[in-house]
Amino acid sequence: MRIYFVSNGFGYGHVSRDVELAKALRERGHEIIFSTYGDGLTFLRHYDFEVIEVEEFGEVSFTATEIEVFKTVLNTLRSVKPGMLLEARRILRDVSPDVMVVDGYVPAMVSKILRSWRKMRIFLITNETIQWKKLEGNLSLPIKKLGEAAEAVLVYLADEIIVPDFPPPYTVCLENLAFYDQKRKFHFVGPMLPELESGGEEKVVVNFGGSGVNPDISEALAKAEEILGESFVMARGMRRERYLEHLSRASVLITHGGHNSIMEAIACAKPIVGIPIKNYPEREGNLLGVERIGIGRMLDAEWLTGQSLATAIQEVSLPEFRHRLDIFSTLARRSNGVAKAVEIIENGMS
Repeated sequence: MRIYFVSNGFGYGHVSRDVELAKALRERGHEIIFSTYGDGLTFLRHYDFEVIEVEEFGEVSFTATEIEVFKTVLNTLRSVKPGMLLEARRILRDVSPDVMVVDGYVPAMVSKILRSWRKMRIFLITNETIQWKKLEGNLSLPIKKLGEAAEAVLVYLADEIIVPDFPPPYTVCLENLAFYDQKRKFHFVGPMLPELESGGEEKVVVNFGGSGVNPDISEALAKAEEILGESFVMARGMRRERYLEHLSRASVLITHGGHNSIMEAIACAKPIVGIPIKNYPEREGNLLGVERIGIGRMLDAEWLTGQSLATAIQEVSLPEFRHRLDIFSTLARRSNGVAKAVEIIENGMS
């Protein structure tokens, strides 16, 4: 079967989990083609998949502590070009896939409307189906309602929805999900990760992803290092393999709240200190889930100090956090999320 992955190229979170699934499907004899842009394109250069570059969708405007919602919406609307859907349809015609796996790239989902000329099932990988209603800022009600309606449409367009997280009530991203009376489509498979190990507790690791949309916490980091008398490992710019080696030996992970980063920390049994940029509902929702299941602490970027960061690092290092992490780390390994996702896709082909 020809399987066409369309991955959001904003940061590395989407493509890194998609690659694990794609590798497993290729081992099962399926032909894999990717399309993405930006950071995702850079990430995929390290793998031997056929990759098609597509138009970037959306542009985030932000300050040192928060996303500027209105400007971001305007940027996103400007990024929607008249030919995007037609280009998506042309690629579909050229690739002629049996299955399309979409992870965060909205135009590919909408292109389903334009592909009535052939039978093809679409699998959506996501950890968020509700964001617009949680946005703050000077957005008019009609714009928010339109955004909410668009999110519902994406759920309806998908044939099956794969959530790379634990089943409720232990779902980290539960605050980010709305089911729109389509619960039968949702499959909670567990983290879609490579095999990860936990090799001790050496240093605090700071990973704020590849997108660059993060609060400026440099001053607080430097002060926390001074208070704790240690230097942190800054992961920005590292190859994924090297980062995962550092994570396996980390004492604590400081993160922006990206879902994949959280899943990696859980798999390695590392407590989490999350500092999301304000008005990024997906990351805030993920970190609310981290606090709900008791494996970390979320801090407010606007009120962050070196002392509050150092205190959070010490707090999440307590045995009560580590005991719960051992439970969820075991659950992550037993979930075998990649194998479950492969099974869902292969069963859905028939």
